[in-house]
Amino acid sequence: MKASTMNTSTSFGTPLTRRLRALLAGTAAVWLALGCGGGGDGGIDGTGVTNNSMSFGTVTAFGSVWVNGVRFDTAGATFKLDDNTVTQNDLRVGMVVRVDGSIDDRRASTVTVDDALKGRVEQVIDANRMVVMGQTVQIDNTTRFDNNLVPLAGDYVEVHGLVTGDGTLAASFIQKKATLATPPFVVKGLVKNHNPGASSFQVGTLMVNYTGAITGDMPGGSWNGLTVDAKGSACAGNPPATPVCGTLTASKVEPAGARVADIAKAEVEGFVTSLNANGFVIGGQTVVVNAGTVYIGGLASEVVPGVKLEVEGPITGGVLTATKVAFKDNVRFEADVASVNAAGGTLTLTGLPGITVQVNALTQLKNVAGLAALATGNHLRIKARPGPGNTVLAIELERRSADTRVILEGPVSAASGTSTLTILGVVVDTGAVSDANFRNLADVAIGRAAFFAALAGSNSTAVKARGTLGAGNAVTWDQMELED
Repeated sequence: MKASTMNTSTSFGTPLTRRLRALLAGTAAVWLALGCGGGGDGGIDGTGVTNNSMSFGTVTAFGSVWVNGVRFDTAGATFKLDDNTVTQNDLRVGMVVRVDGSIDDRRASTVTVDDALKGRVEQVIDANRMVVMGQTVQIDNTTRFDNNLVPLAGDYVEVHGLVTGDGTLAASFIQKKATLATPPFVVKGLVKNHNPGASSFQVGTLMVNYTGAITGDMPGGSWNGLTVDAKGSACAGNPPATPVCGTLTASKVEPAGARVADIAKAEVEGFVTSLNANGFVIGGQTVVVNAGTVYIGGLASEVVPGVKLEVEGPITGGVLTATKVAFKDNVRFEADVASVNAAGGTLTLTGLPGITVQVNALTQLKNVAGLAALATGNHLRIKARPGPGNTVLAIELERRSADTRVILEGPVSAASGTSTLTILGVVVDTGAVSDANFRNLADVAIGRAAFFAALAGSNSTAVKARGTLGAGNAVTWDQMELED
């Protein structure tokens, strides 16, 4: 999709968002209450790194630490895990971290692992879902298991990942552990049914009682809709004899997420959990947008609960003013169903051989009840994010009227001369595309030579290829567009 800007007075003014305005104000109050959020003084610490930036997201690689597409030099950095100082060797790909330091210089002074969900596996629903501490943990083919050990019901685990909504968490790293942590039970998620008089609230199906708990970082008033971490040693249900924890007696309740009061530059990865007339909330971070906000990989109107984003901008008073909003679900398709594996949660598409689309509980379905209701030949429009190999994870799947149109949009992995390019393993032959139908980011015709020149030397430029399905399920491609 083309980059765009928006006027917030119209784009976020739906009835749903108006009902959630109070949530934004309440969440902002958390950050204002946190005055010690850290990282905002721009001073130089003992590592020689100017602390004017913060990046919050999932570790994707080592060789230093990669977070949100940035490789941070960690020479001399301090590493924190469960309030203890550790080494980089204690971190794993898939852990969610906050990196304090300098994004511009790509250097880290401190890397802090975000609190994980900790407790017994209460239920294994299927290969893609399990329940831990009353939260449905979503597993997909990007989830990593420590030592490749997939836990069973009753096992004690730590689950690292991002909160996606009420009672759900997308797992990026799961570790089965023989020794309980201190404290042994941690829940991370969205608060509902907060009862200040009874000192209780719910997170998913778990009841949390915080009588006597440390809550100094939490705001006054209702906590409903806030993303929190609640920790404790007592869990009603007596795990492991009974792995299901019905009520957690909390010793501490605190806001979850990046928790920065003021900083010049921030990058935050997360799922949108709510909207507001002024913006949205991801991972407990309040975000406001304005006319200068640039959208990469999608439109402002496509910022909805459940969408995964990376947001950049300064944080003032706990509120991030977005200069850039990048969609993580930057792969799109339109094609007919070739095959469906309802039990395995996957499907393939006619004319796009080799691509496997995974559908899970987090996929938003439109005009279809589920995979079992799909049939070969149904025409689909799919928004997704890349997974390993040529697998994609569907964010939104919509069944549409019959059509011969085929659309493939994603990053280009290879280009040959001025004739073919490869997207997610699909070789696209552009021989039938006229010069007028090679278009740039501004949707202006640039011709074949300039189009392929723009792809030269890059393995990440996105292209939208449009075509028509013909005899023998062959696609005749007729238009190519450069995308952000």
